Amino acid sequence: MRTFTLATTILISAGLGAAITRAAQPAVTHSTVFEWTSGETTATPWGSARQVTRNPTPTLEELEIHISTLDPGKSPHEPHRHPHEELLIIKEGTLATFQNGETRRVGPGGIIFQASNELHNVTNAGPARAVYYVVGWTVPATSK
Repeated sequence: MRTFTLATTILISAGLGAAITRAAQPAVTHSTVFEWTSGETTATPWGSARQVTRNPTPTLEELEIHISTLDPGKSPHEPHRHPHEELLIIKEGTLATFQNGETRRVGPGGIIFQASNELHNVTNAGPARAVYYVVGWTVPATSK
């Protein structure tokens, strides 16, 4: 019969915990292509959203890309702040972007940059739906 010391039990448990943690973490995304149709579209109260990716990369804690569609007059959320930064690239329609007390309109091809911890939101300011890509990134220093 084999007996385990407390030290052996702790080492085995620590190794098992590390293996479980590694298994639960998403795979690192390397160079790839995301097709327009990748990801499932989910209906929302303001339109719809399609998650493209939300995974770490070799240099980012997380790269998050999704596609949002806003119905006329709708906003996905109230003005808010978050530590990560993001770009919104408008494909169709017109967005009103609120950033730190100022509102501006942006149309197709326009790019909105939301800096870390700055108050912001967007609203569909046009008569038709607005479609835009959101590309957000989290670096290890801002995730804590």
